[in-house]
Amino acid sequence: MGATVRRGIALAITGIGLGGAALLASGAAEAATPSTAPATGAAASGPVCRYVVDAEHGLHVRQIPNGKILGILPDGKIVFAKKCNNPRGWVKLRGGVKPSWLLKYVYRPYLHRH
Repeated sequence: MGATVRRGIALAITGIGLGGAALLASGAAEAATPSTAPATGAAASGPVCRYVVDAEHGLHVRQIPNGKILGILPDGKIVFAKKCNNPRGWVKLRGGVKPSWLLKYVYRPYLHRH
C-alpha cells in the first residue's frame, strides 16, 4: 500500500473518530460516521469483531459492567467489540454506536458474531 493511500486512510479514520468529514488524499471530502466502522488507535488494539445484537427487547449499554444504563441497542443492530473468542462476560464497544457509547460495556451473551 502506498504512502498516499495510507495517509488517506489515516485521514479518513481520523474523520471517523471525530464524527465529521474527512479529507482524503485525492482531495475529495467524504462523510464518515463512527457507526460504520470500528474505532482505531491505541484504545482499539487487538482484534475487533463484528457482532449483531440478539436481544428481543434490546441490549443495555452500560458505563461499567452492571453499572448505570446509558441506553439500549436495538435487536439486529450491528456493532464492533473485542473478546472475539469469549462468549461470556462484558465487552467494550469499539464501533457501530454513537461516539458517547464507544468504550462502554454490553453483556456478551446477547451478541452474535456476524
